[in-house]
Amino acid sequence: MKLPRENDIGKIEYKLILSDVSEERLQELATQMKYRIEEGGGEAIYVIGVSDDGDVIGLNKEDLEHTIDVLEKIAKMINSKIVHKRIVEIRKDKYVADLLIRLHKSDLPIQVNVAVMGHINAGKSTITGTLILGKLDDGNGALRAMIARYLHEVISGRTSSITLRILGFDDEGIIVNHSCRDPLDEAEVTIKSSKIVRLIDLGGHERYLRTTLKGLMGYETDYVMLVVGSDDGLSIMGKEHLAVASVLKYPVFIVITKIDKFPKERVNQIINDIRNVLRIPGINRFVMEVNDEDDLLNAIIGVKTGRVVPIFKVSNVSGEGIGLLTRFLYLLPPRKIITQSNDTLVYIDEIYNVSGVGPVVLGSVVRGKVHPNDTVYIGPVDGGEFLQAKVKSIQINRVFVDEANQGSIATFAIQGVNREVLRKGMILAENNKPKATQSFTAKVIVLHHPTTIKEGYVATLHLYTIRQAVKFEKIARGLLRTGESSEVELKFLYRPEYIEKGQIFIIREGRTRGLGIVTGINS
Repeated sequence: MKLPRENDIGKIEYKLILSDVSEERLQELATQMKYRIEEGGGEAIYVIGVSDDGDVIGLNKEDLEHTIDVLEKIAKMINSKIVHKRIVEIRKDKYVADLLIRLHKSDLPIQVNVAVMGHINAGKSTITGTLILGKLDDGNGALRAMIARYLHEVISGRTSSITLRILGFDDEGIIVNHSCRDPLDEAEVTIKSSKIVRLIDLGGHERYLRTTLKGLMGYETDYVMLVVGSDDGLSIMGKEHLAVASVLKYPVFIVITKIDKFPKERVNQIINDIRNVLRIPGINRFVMEVNDEDDLLNAIIGVKTGRVVPIFKVSNVSGEGIGLLTRFLYLLPPRKIITQSNDTLVYIDEIYNVSGVGPVVLGSVVRGKVHPNDTVYIGPVDGGEFLQAKVKSIQINRVFVDEANQGSIATFAIQGVNREVLRKGMILAENNKPKATQSFTAKVIVLHHPTTIKEGYVATLHLYTIRQAVKFEKIARGLLRTGESSEVELKFLYRPEYIEKGQIFIIREGRTRGLGIVTGINS
């Protein structure tokens, strides 16, 4: 019996036998295993009892078990784990084994999700690049280009998609990205970090507002970092982002960029403009300037209350204020959101079809926990039904994990459903089979609308990753104008969705028009 000769590249490694391995040899084997895992995109296959030429020789049970024990020790050295083992007897008392080894982390770092919002050209992507890459900008958007996801974003200089980047800290508060071979390598950053701040970089142009709202509401955001450029100040879209974050009750802190280009008077003027906007009824928050280390603790305490908005002044070119902002991000605690139920609920945002794996979905865990091999329900499909499926594996930041808990943004490899039936806005749930709804009641307040809203009005609803047109079937007070609220009955125009009583949503027609809370589900 013979296998193909071992290839020097790829994720498959042959090992005949490992015995009496020295410490130096262990290190060499760990390096080799890490290479194989990288070649396999996070996993490698080891075939034991086979020579490099592919000759299937086999080992007795004792030698085989000893070799597997050595490989388990090596895997542990590089934060990996043997997740599957298959032993086959090829002839009397001679065995070979297939091992599946994955990059794995048992205890995930503390995670904090920060949505980065602001007007176009305010410097959102640049400040993200400065923090993650540990470099200063050249003033012409060099860092923005380095973290862009798509070619057209590099060329245009505009972020049109949702870009997730992770900023890792060690126990001393030092950013680990800067010491990684690739600062954008999510797996390496996760493995080395004790705390992770996920920066959710959102588009600033008005035409990308729907994408911005999806990123804000669909990723279990803990805090909003509003970026304001010293050149444009708090623009119309900046005010829109600040208002949306405020009415959704997110804690907000503000970063004023480009302070190296303008005098202090200009920056003070922007802070006064921000202070005036925050005084508006419905927002009603206080400004706090953070000028030195002594202000940091008060800023952390203040932002947690939701009433205080700390303001940082930074330059991505000179580096002024970056250290203070970095320390603040390190000290930011995760928000603990109390839920009424422990039933698992995940809203799906992205769907992939991975060769050799099958359907993979990315989603935010709203509550509960998901484990590999869990049986779950996915839906609703167009008819409103939910399909039963099985979770094969879970990754967070490209690292295989044993569970994804509340607040995590994870990818789930799914077995039992076809890629074609999956879409954004679906849910993944456990325990009780969920039910979809076509219509529901809600209390809606109109934030700003130029005309009167009547029954029959159609707008786009954003709720977690759901984005669909709804029709105002009934309005309790008959008509709705700016600043007014009413109980309404809403109907999804195209397909039923899964929503729950108490969930908050946004109504949009171009710009944000209103805010609502679900008060009842119609059967």
